[in-house]
Amino acid sequence: MDLSSEDRAALGVALEEATLLGVEVDRGTRRAATTFAVLSLPMQGPQPEDRRVQFVFESIGRVAASLRLGHWDDDKAAVQPFLLEELLPTVQSFGGLPIYGWEFFDVADRTFPPLAHRLSLDVLLGFDGEAHSLFLFQGAPDRHLDLWFWFERFTIRDPVGRAIPLADFTAGGRRWWDAFHQHDPRTQGHGMFPLS
Repeated sequence: MDLSSEDRAALGVALEEATLLGVEVDRGTRRAATTFAVLSLPMQGPQPEDRRVQFVFESIGRVAASLRLGHWDDDKAAVQPFLLEELLPTVQSFGGLPIYGWEFFDVADRTFPPLAHRLSLDVLLGFDGEAHSLFLFQGAPDRHLDLWFWFERFTIRDPVGRAIPLADFTAGGRRWWDAFHQHDPRTQGHGMFPLS
């Protein structure tokens, strides 16, 4: 799967401030799924009532995570190990927090090395599956989770399992953020306000 720099940037916009609802990995099939509630607008009308989308990742090569019992920048926070099979309840224990930072795909070369020696989980699932990476996190006052997948390809699905083309998904996110900056009332109710 090819992901251009434009694709990665567009995915960053579409996932900005998305709520991370769940993450699961199947060792046998080397597949992973992440579920988000995203900020998106259709070409006309209000934002969807059900904002969930699922990314299904194929040919997972590696999964790594760092769960630390402290603030994200506390270098002395204890690292809490957990099993791959405990990934979903570990993510859900944060209660669904937003992700932010505008960059999530193919940034492991920057985000992983500083924590490579402080891992709770590091599972190699195959010797391929390194074409791309996904970086996610959940940050609470008393603990922080950083999570990485390395994978070959993904699909995006709506709440009933229909595939969403990448261009359609990212266009919905771009429309939401453009509308937000224009004070569009359809973007209200998320606890954010434009600066001007």
